[in-house]
Amino acid sequence: MESTNSARNQYLATFCLNLLSISYGLCCGWTSPSLPILQSTDSPLPSGPISSDEASWIGAFLCIGGFVGNIVSGWMADRFGRKLTACLAAIPQIIAWVLVLVADNVYYLMGMRFLLGFSGGVSFMIIPMFIAEIAEDRIRGLLGSTLVFSCNMGILLMYILGGSLSYANIPWIPLVFPIVFLTGFLRIPDTPFYLMRKNDYVESENSLRFYRGYRPGTQHVSSEFKMELVKLKDAFGDENQTLQDEKITWGDLISSHARKAFLIGISLMALNQFCGCFAMLNYTASIFNESGSTLSANTSAIVIGSIQMVGSYFSTMLVERAGRKLLLMVSATGIGLGLAIFAGFSYAKYVGLDVESFTWLPLVCFSFVIFIGSVGVLTLPFLVLAEVMPQKIKGFAISFCMGILWIFAFLAIKYFSTLFDVLGMHGTMLLFSVCSLGGALFVAFMVPETKGKSLEAIAKLMS
Repeated sequence: MESTNSARNQYLATFCLNLLSISYGLCCGWTSPSLPILQSTDSPLPSGPISSDEASWIGAFLCIGGFVGNIVSGWMADRFGRKLTACLAAIPQIIAWVLVLVADNVYYLMGMRFLLGFSGGVSFMIIPMFIAEIAEDRIRGLLGSTLVFSCNMGILLMYILGGSLSYANIPWIPLVFPIVFLTGFLRIPDTPFYLMRKNDYVESENSLRFYRGYRPGTQHVSSEFKMELVKLKDAFGDENQTLQDEKITWGDLISSHARKAFLIGISLMALNQFCGCFAMLNYTASIFNESGSTLSANTSAIVIGSIQMVGSYFSTMLVERAGRKLLLMVSATGIGLGLAIFAGFSYAKYVGLDVESFTWLPLVCFSFVIFIGSVGVLTLPFLVLAEVMPQKIKGFAISFCMGILWIFAFLAIKYFSTLFDVLGMHGTMLLFSVCSLGGALFVAFMVPETKGKSLEAIAKLMS
């Protein structure tokens, strides 16, 4: 007789992990309500209002911290485990929000953003890896796609808090999330993959039992569980495997599987940043102004945050039905077409044509691009990255690709305003459109469909 397993513990672990993602989203959204206050004559800092350059560095330090967090977490994940690395992300979050509470000059806030960026770098590296290693094939896409959904939830929550709480009271809310995460996550075992890799066969089997809903020592288990345990043991050899065998070699990095995975990973990171969605989110106010909207800055932010949430929710619901590849193609193509229309409107206005009847168009295009981007391009690259990487180099490879992402993000935050000055809004939107459509073609020809496939089947597909 076979007992029926349950995915409850997989959902529980994913929920705990995404508390980190929500907290990071709160950090990302913090600048929207806070920077205008910090730059005003009523700045809460004893040192007085901050300058525009200082405000830009507060934004940029998030990416610098994220880059460092990726390097550290990539090293830690393979040496000290996925669980301990995830716990590492919570400590900087707690310190960072305390810094906001006690800040008396701008350097406290730069340090706060660095620490939260560090935590984000760890989170975006370790969460997809952890989920990919504990989730059953049938729900891996659903659970993996919750990362960006949770981050968007945090962003929207911060937009709402910014309109309802004072600057001094806001940090108390984000402080709750990492504390609750640590309280719950410390009770959860590390991934079966990591434990088996360290030749801890008993703990690896117990971990797999936990995530498949079986009690330790349960004799009656499904044939699927037995097969999964055999595959797990086969993937890492016998008990005599040495740590030397586990060391990553140059041959591991240039294998056919690794080369294809790196190409896909770096290209998806570039598409994620240079599709234009991230840059547009940093120019929300100017785009709403161009559309003739009378909405306030805070209301505009809540509208866009809500659109992101709805888009990422659709991604979460559709990822196991439509598949990763189709959603990425539809998303990238939709962004490209939406931005092309936006560019056409902006160019018509630039050359002096009468566009009075179409002043609603920028707002519609902007909303559509953010929505369709959240369905695929902004959410799924992290899931695909964790699925296609070879298991042996996964920690290093994901860390490397995410480090590239943070470099791209730094360029976007710090220097895209120059691009707007040089090319104008129409030229910039057209450039984003071309990048997005090029990304859609890349996905069509180079990215495999991983929906419903085991990690072993994906590895064969990539070889």
